[in-house]
Amino acid sequence: MSAEVELYRTDDYVRVGRVPLVPLLQAMFERVLGEALVGSRFELSFLPVADRSELAGNPSVVNLRSSHGYVQVRIVRDGRLLYQHPHAVREIIARPLQRLLAEQIPAETHWGFGIRGPGFDRVALVRPAPEVEGRVEVTVGSGRPRLFHLEEIHEPDPPTATLAELGADMAAIPGAEAAEAAPAASPGVAVVVDRDVADALKHRMTFSTEVEEGGFLAGHVYRDADRPGSHLVKITAAIPGERTGASLLHFTFTGESFLRINEQLARSGRDERLVGWYHTHLFPATSEIGLSSIDVELHTTTFRRPWQVAGLVNIDRHDRDDRVLRFYHAEAAEAGAGAPDATATEDMVLASYWVATG
Repeated sequence: MSAEVELYRTDDYVRVGRVPLVPLLQAMFERVLGEALVGSRFELSFLPVADRSELAGNPSVVNLRSSHGYVQVRIVRDGRLLYQHPHAVREIIARPLQRLLAEQIPAETHWGFGIRGPGFDRVALVRPAPEVEGRVEVTVGSGRPRLFHLEEIHEPDPPTATLAELGADMAAIPGAEAAEAAPAASPGVAVVVDRDVADALKHRMTFSTEVEEGGFLAGHVYRDADRPGSHLVKITAAIPGERTGASLLHFTFTGESFLRINEQLARSGRDERLVGWYHTHLFPATSEIGLSSIDVELHTTTFRRPWQVAGLVNIDRHDRDDRVLRFYHAEAAEAGAGAPDATATEDMVLASYWVATG
């Protein structure tokens, strides 16, 4: 039994047809990986992890089996593993399905879908409750005064600096392969990496070719003297994470991971701060895919300072010396408006980076 996508049209969710799943994925991943995937085998493991996030854009597309909202994708050809990574179903199935439906049936503005295949007969198909016009929600409080409240203490502003003052070679093209240009005038984050750190991430550090690994980035933060409202991050250390955990989807940092890194930074005596994190992807880098939605969720829920960055090291498991290093930073949703790609990060963008001279 081959896997299919069942389509349900309008708010009544009446089933109207099916779309083969593998051709839908094949077309998307051919664009992502930059090569034809004819003859490749797609191995999909749908995970019982709920994802009820809405997919932006038109038409609206709702996963009616959202209890299994993530899928581990493996693409194999002639015994060679071409790709392996977990994704949200809305990221790699709902997004290309949305494009297909917009092209073929543009008059329809609302769709539901459900995966049909081995094992899915035991997964409930849940139709969302309809929106009620004129509904008013009323929250009733206890009326008792609060015993206490929490108030964030704002940190003092970091010092100012320029890229040149941090050692960036301004004559060089910024790194990250896909950074494409020097930082624009709009607010954001630019990165300067110590040469030794960049060399370690791209060449010397030993990474697994079987599971993703990660760690912390330490350094210093500055206000960009040339771009008001922007930050410069100087990365002076990449420290493998200790006591990291694992879920069905990816590695994760634990409370003990943060205790260990804070102890290390305190002992170093270099006045370094936790400026972000890094992790690996076990497939070659392309301009079509960077951080997955899972990576974005980890960053935006764990590394919440606007200047904290996510480092990504793409590793070709068949050529361990072929690594690509990129950095991303969070961007306000309204600043990143536009039609996102099938696997594009919707609220994080590439940060231009320079390797420090000397």
